[in-house]
Amino acid sequence: MNSLLAGFASEQALGVALDRLRAAGLSNLETYTPRPLSHGLPLAEAGASAVPVLMFVAGMLGFAGFFLLMVYADTRAYPLDVGGRPDFAWPAFVPIAFEIGVLCAMVTGFFGYFVVCRMPHLYDPIDGCEHFSEASRDGWFVALRALEVESMSEARRVLRGLGPSSLEEFTG
Repeated sequence: MNSLLAGFASEQALGVALDRLRAAGLSNLETYTPRPLSHGLPLAEAGASAVPVLMFVAGMLGFAGFFLLMVYADTRAYPLDVGGRPDFAWPAFVPIAFEIGVLCAMVTGFFGYFVVCRMPHLYDPIDGCEHFSEASRDGWFVALRALEVESMSEARRVLRGLGPSSLEEFTG
């Protein structure tokens, strides 16, 4: 499938292009900019990340799992009478179970971030575009990915009407 990369001279021109492309029914847009877009422009079409929910679930499972492991070890596997303390002395289990829960949540968050960001992604076909290196300095780009033939002609028509500073086609 073919994709398009259009470069614009300013943030305002990019904002107009995004509005017109969305109005034309084109989706799967990605912006590449030297700084975050202004608050008046939409930043992303994607929903919220699942990473915080996964971190919470991993933390709770880590806490509960380790708490149950300590209860089993202290009451069934190796019961000891230490100073008349009861076998199920749960307050002693809470601090370490909490720390293990936090550890599980942090490990899930660390690896979840890489999964959500599709990292390590060492090469993207957009990197081969001639003007794309300007995105980190002073270029304002929008990429339309995986366009069908009909969508490609509609996108070209809309983009040519906006007068982009560059318009490149790439595969990917």
